[in-house]
Amino acid sequence: MKIVLLGNSPLAISAAWGLCQSETACEIVFVSDAASSKNTNRFVPSKGEASGRLRDLVESNALSASDTEISCSNSPEGLSGADVIILLPPMGQSGFRSAQASKTTGIALARRFIPEIQQNASDAKILVAVSPANYIAAWIHQALNGGNIIGLGNGTATAHLTAEIAKHVEVSVKDVTALAIGSDWETYPLPQYCRVNGIPLAQLMSNTEIESLCEAVSKRCPYTTQSEYTLISHILQVVSAIALDKKRVMSVGTHVAAGETSVYLNVPAQIGSDGITSIVPLELDQQQREQFKKLVAQSAEDQSP
Repeated sequence: MKIVLLGNSPLAISAAWGLCQSETACEIVFVSDAASSKNTNRFVPSKGEASGRLRDLVESNALSASDTEISCSNSPEGLSGADVIILLPPMGQSGFRSAQASKTTGIALARRFIPEIQQNASDAKILVAVSPANYIAAWIHQALNGGNIIGLGNGTATAHLTAEIAKHVEVSVKDVTALAIGSDWETYPLPQYCRVNGIPLAQLMSNTEIESLCEAVSKRCPYTTQSEYTLISHILQVVSAIALDKKRVMSVGTHVAAGETSVYLNVPAQIGSDGITSIVPLELDQQQREQFKKLVAQSAEDQSP
């Protein structure tokens, strides 16, 4: 499988390292944003540092006996034959940013690459790791008039929910499964779908404790760029599901059609070799149904062309 990492992102080297170690790709290509990098490959702040880190990646790859081929390209031809394209945050997009600033930066980056993707890799699965992920994914979906596009904006909420459940119940995170849905601006944990080795959360925590936990997760700042390790972990999970056709169910940014309205929301979807193949239906209580309707309405307004 060929994976292309797009943009001048300092996360690209770390993401590539994880992909090499997982052995999910036979080829990884760094395609830089030449329009903003003045024809130099800037996946790290300076050209000298970039070449050093890339050399280190290649050599460490050899030491760990990974056969993944690594190359760089400042040309759109580097996209040719890509199975998965990962749009990474541009340089400087870290920490707190206003919603509008994140939108403007993300769309500007996507706009520069869309013509190149259409020309060289129209069948590739596109993973959007740029905040706000659902907004950018919806824009790309409209620009390409379809496609298999996955937003990676729900990793932080899911990770936080999983970690907090494990901490509260005092169990290994390996035994915890957690589910949260939402948009770029709202997150709603679904406690009825959270389990500890198959045991419903309601049997291990009081209703008050569950409500407090859900409120804490929902309050996490929605348009703060995900931290490096959380984002890379999310990328690796989704790429692995595609590369190995795992048919995993994960809450990711997914194209959802509700009547005549279509939006991108974080909902549980099955992911395999064809990308997102289906959305898993949920049984929601009355309050959660109202919350979902609110998510659809707000996202439809936010994501409208």
